[in-house]
Order: sequence, then structure tokens, then C-alpha cells
Amino acid sequence: MPSAILLLTAGLPAAPAAAAVPARYSITDLGVLSADPQAQSTALAVNNAGVVVGNASTPSGQHAFRWAGGVMTDLGTLPGGGTSTANAINDAGQVAGTADRSAGGYGYPVRWSASGAITDLGGPVVNRLGVGNGIDQRGRVAGGQRPADSQGSPIAMVYELDGTPTSLGTPPESLDAATAINLLGHVTANPGTVWRAGRLSPLPGLRYIAEDRTSAYAINQRDEVAGSAPVGDAATHAVMWPSATIQDGQPFGGVDIGTVDGIAYSTGRGINASGQVVGTADPMCHPCAAPKAWVWHPGGTIAALDSLIPAGSGWQLQQAYGINDRGQIVGRGVHNGTFRAFLLTPRFSATVNFQPASAPVPVGYTADTGAVYGPRGGGRTYGWASDNTAATRDRGSAGAIDQRYDTLVHSQRPTAANRWELSVPNGDYLVHLVAGDPDHTDSVHRFTVEGVAAITGTPAATNRFLERTLAVTVTDGRLTVANAPGASNNKLAYVDVVAL
Repeated sequence: MPSAILLLTAGLPAAPAAAAVPARYSITDLGVLSADPQAQSTALAVNNAGVVVGNASTPSGQHAFRWAGGVMTDLGTLPGGGTSTANAINDAGQVAGTADRSAGGYGYPVRWSASGAITDLGGPVVNRLGVGNGIDQRGRVAGGQRPADSQGSPIAMVYELDGTPTSLGTPPESLDAATAINLLGHVTANPGTVWRAGRLSPLPGLRYIAEDRTSAYAINQRDEVAGSAPVGDAATHAVMWPSATIQDGQPFGGVDIGTVDGIAYSTGRGINASGQVVGTADPMCHPCAAPKAWVWHPGGTIAALDSLIPAGSGWQLQQAYGINDRGQIVGRGVHNGTFRAFLLTPRFSATVNFQPASAPVPVGYTADTGAVYGPRGGGRTYGWASDNTAATRDRGSAGAIDQRYDTLVHSQRPTAANRWELSVPNGDYLVHLVAGDPDHTDSVHRFTVEGVAAITGTPAATNRFLERTLAVTVTDGRLTVANAPGASNNKLAYVDVVAL
């Protein structure tokens, strides 16, 4: 039988080789602050403008940096200080971090303005070591310091614009320094806890074990949290906690993201509006295999970032710390033998805000003003099947958490058959769709993306916006968002699209 098969196939043309899968991300080495060939750098956060912050070695010690448009800038230190690090950046360009007051001394929480001016948030008491780990869009910093009368560890605090600190723990020593703050002013701290307007909610473990100790490191505007939880006596897995699981007394919950290559310890360190999580899997031993940076999205599986960049790049990506709403990822890797900060950029992404032409455009977004499908800013092509410019709104609402939630378009005008499309290469995409109105709840929102049900629900005074992230496949070169049957007064706020 085998010889018969060989005779039947002899002379036939060979089957075409499978097409190579394109890399999901391009990679940029962000450089260093020193001419020393052994100089190192680490990227810790990225905002929606693609501005990156972190730290890099200098001849006088580690300094915070800001990277934008290919240029790394030294943010410096406090007067008389020797070291600093930048841990977070908001869309206004303000930066939260840590700096010492004297070379080799304790670190204190600090904030840099968009122009680079540094403010010491540590107060007048010396030896109150602390950190600044997160910053919201208003410029409030999440972090903490140890108590004035204690030699213990920093406790969770939020610093107002004038530097006034508010302790979050009950009692204060119950929480370590705060790790992140979102657009709503909600804060994460460890052991895994979310602070919302004075109320603390512990994060449940992955197993029904009372002593599970969870960790929280990032929170998005949907109150989705990224961190880790134990899965055994000697292992932890990265976790994404949806908002619904963050409730006092709930014993277990969250999405087990898992790990890569069987590495025992995995932790989520960054999360964006779509619910994409990035982090690190680390064996936590020496000598052992090097850590591995990874990315995950809702409904998907964890993937090592090394497998998603161009082959032969010379990179080993070890830690991922931040991700923005455009899908850009930052962290630290080994590039040609040296530790360097990296920025990954998806091969395709589009972040579009629905708004009147006269309204301010959110940072990192392009505006859709209701025009008919055609070429737009940022090299993208998108728009409506029929003109919808008269149906855009800018509410100017005090209840909007940022500009994306203050503007919208009535998607069923001029007819319910109207639809919005975006030109994309054929392939798979992660789509984050937001529907709602900061001032009104007179709608039934029903939308499809590529014919797949995306949003179905009715807004309420306590939840004016409905959001959904889903993966879809495009085969005709256009990603289509359409009104679904049963919709009434449908309204779109914004959309984020990232290639998978």
C-alpha cells in the first residue's frame, strides 16, 4: 500500500508552504541615559499617547526617564538627591514615582509635571520612606509611606494635588503601599484589595481557601484588576478579577490567566481598558530559566511575548509592566546581551472616539465626527454608511470620567440601518466597544461587531455605560459595527481595535 501511494503522487507539484504568520508586534529599544555600553533601562508604564516612563542607569545612579518620539529624557532627582524612578504616567503627561532627598537615602513619593518639574509629596518628617506607584488623570498619586512614628513598611495612601495624604487601610497598617489608581479614583493595594470611596473590598482567591493571599497591581476604568493568587503550596498564577467579583465576603473568584512554559510564578502587572493583561512569569530561583514576559486577553490564552515579535530580533523579553488602550506594551528585556527597556506596538490598532468635530479629541485617539466612510486622520479609513454628523454630541457633563465618556453619536440616525466600518487587513481583532451617555439613560443598547452580538443591555443611573471586549475575525477588509434588532436610541462612545 505505501508503494501504491508513492506511485499515485509521483510527479505532482509539492503542496505550497504555509504562509508565515506575521509578528503581532514591532519592537523598539528605548535606549539608555548613559554612554556606558553596560548601561541598563526598564520601562514601567505607557500612556495613550505612547509616552513611556521608567528608570535607567546613569554615572551618578538610577534616574527616572520619560521617552517620547524616540527621545529619552532624564527626569532627574529631588534637589540633593541621587536616585529616582518613574512608575506611572497619565494622559496629561504627569508622572508618579519615587526619589531620595540625599544620595543613598530613603525614597519618597514624588510627582513630575508634564513639563518635568518635580514635587516632593513626602511631607516634612524625615525617614518616612515611601513610593509613588500610580497616578490618575487629575494628578492624584497612589502609593504610600511608613507611619511617622514607625520604622515599618509603607502603608497605602493617596496624595491629593496639594500633597495631602489619605490613608486607605483600616487600620492603616493593614495595607501595604497602594499600587495603582484608575479614572474613577479607585485604588489597589496589597494584600489584594480595592479601595472605592472609603470602602475596602478584598480580592478573592482562585481556590476556596481562607488564607489565600492575593496581590493586585493594576486597575482599569471598568474596575477590572490584574494581579496574582496562589494555586498551590509553591506556585501563583496571574489573575484578572472582573468588577463583579470584587465584593466583600466573596470567597473565591477571578479568571485564572495561568502561566507560560510551566513556570511556577506568574503575575499580572498591567491592564488596559479592553481587559488585556500583561505581566511576568518567573521561576523565582537561581540558577534557573530567565523570566518571561507575556500578554493575555479576555477569552484568549496567555502567550509569551517572545513568540509575538519578529524572529531574529535579538531580544529576550523578560518583564512586562504596562499596556495602554492602543495595545502598546512596555517592559524590560535582554537585547543583544544588555538589559533594555522595550516598547511593543501592535501591527495594527485603531482607537476612535465618536464626537462632534468641535470637541477636544482624547489623547491617543482619532475622531469620528459622523462622516461617511472614507480616509481619516492617523492613516486610517473609517466612517458611516450614511452621513451622521448631525447626530454627534459633546455633553460637557460633570459625570463623565474622561472625554471618551463625554462624547457620543446616535448610531441609528438617520436610519436604524446605518452602520460604522473600519478598514483593516483581514485577520483576527480584539474589539472594545463602549455604548452610553453620561447624562441620559433613555436607551436600549444593542450592537453587533462583524455580526457577533457585542453589547446588549439597558443603562441605569448607576451604570450609564455598557462595555464589551470580544474577538472577531474580518474576511472582507472592513470591521463592521452595526445596530442590532431591538435597539432603541443606540449611542456609541468610543471603540478600541487591536490586531491579534
